[in-house]
Amino acid sequence: MHFILYFHMNKKSFSLIELIFVIMLLAIITSQVSLKNNLSKIKLAKQQIVLHLKYTRYIAMLDNKYDNNNSLWFRKRWTMKFLNCQKKIGGLYYVIYSDENLNGSISKEETLKDPLTSNYIYSFQCKEDTVYDKNKLILLTKRYNIESINISCNKTSTIGQLSFDINGELHSKLSTKDNEHDKYKIKKDCEIEIIDKFENKEIIIIAKNTGFIK
Repeated sequence: MHFILYFHMNKKSFSLIELIFVIMLLAIITSQVSLKNNLSKIKLAKQQIVLHLKYTRYIAMLDNKYDNNNSLWFRKRWTMKFLNCQKKIGGLYYVIYSDENLNGSISKEETLKDPLTSNYIYSFQCKEDTVYDKNKLILLTKRYNIESINISCNKTSTIGQLSFDINGELHSKLSTKDNEHDKYKIKKDCEIEIIDKFENKEIIIIAKNTGFIK
């Protein structure tokens, strides 16, 4: 009788240990899967930004903005600009545009269309609306948990912008003064650091002189 009771007590103890072990194992696996998913998201964000940067550069090399009759013609260069979402929404996004009206504002009609989806690479402060021709993948925080973007060559008072000229070279800002078309052409490689809310990091590099993106 004592032996049977002892056996049952030990069996129960062993089952409890097994249960604890299984829970711990599941927790480890879950955390690893979660970490992998988070890393996958930031890598997807990097790949998307790289593709859109290369597309911006490609379009800039085809679309010569030079105008002998306009001393501010260079402000129309194709540009990727990173922006903050509306305060109550929070987060980051970007647009790709050419300031054709030279008024400093960004309208949907001035933005590039994604060649894969035919959606405008545009959003207005990340606001949801009923328009379906906007590219929602540019909402970096909402889609990929991106917390911040740091651009080493940033010369603006904003998160930063990246403009390409007819030669594919990078300019970190578009001057507001006449004929300063080369004022902010980068003189050393520009690093774009992408950080998500889990503190994972990815780096994109744009080379000086060539504008090569990697």
